[in-house]
Amino acid sequence: MPIQKRASFPCKASGLLFDFKVNLLPLLFALFIAPRLATADNLPAQVLAEVNLARSAPGTYAALLSERLAGFNGKEGHRVVEEAVRFLQETKPCPVLVPSSGLRECAASHVASQGMSGGFGHGNFASRVRHFGQWREAAGENIQYGVKDARGIVMALIVDDGIKDRAHRLAIFNSRYGVAGVACGPHTRYGAMCVIDFAGSFMERTGD
Repeated sequence: MPIQKRASFPCKASGLLFDFKVNLLPLLFALFIAPRLATADNLPAQVLAEVNLARSAPGTYAALLSERLAGFNGKEGHRVVEEAVRFLQETKPCPVLVPSSGLRECAASHVASQGMSGGFGHGNFASRVRHFGQWREAAGENIQYGVKDARGIVMALIVDDGIKDRAHRLAIFNSRYGVAGVACGPHTRYGAMCVIDFAGSFMERTGD
């Protein structure tokens, strides 16, 4: 069962229904509480809350993204933002991702090694994730460099400017993912980096 480095199952194709009672708490957390948390220690929690806001309320997130990036003009111009907004408006809500300590440790190990070396990319993700446990169904990883706030990180991944297949966007809305782990930290070349590791489910290692 190979690791899926490129997510290919966005919720817009899954037909999943939005369960408002299940998603209300993370939605409220992401909208009203997470933005007020400003310390580096809780940035990973803010990022996961932001991902869950986008997954559980893509229509709401479309409006947030459109407002924040109104003046964005990247590699593909402003049309990439308009495309992302349309994607969000057409996407059906996904279940929220449950935090995974094993995936968080996997992400943190990459931040620790790459942040210090100034490296770029995923390295050997398959080998790294197996060191921390066993994934089921699907697994993947998003990395964002340079942005230091949770909303900016997630919006940059959703817009995916310059990435032809929009792999980061599709990973966030992959309906096969049920758990995630996030780690963020300094990067000697880009100033900051944030790693989000995903899986359908994940069983952490309990010992050597």
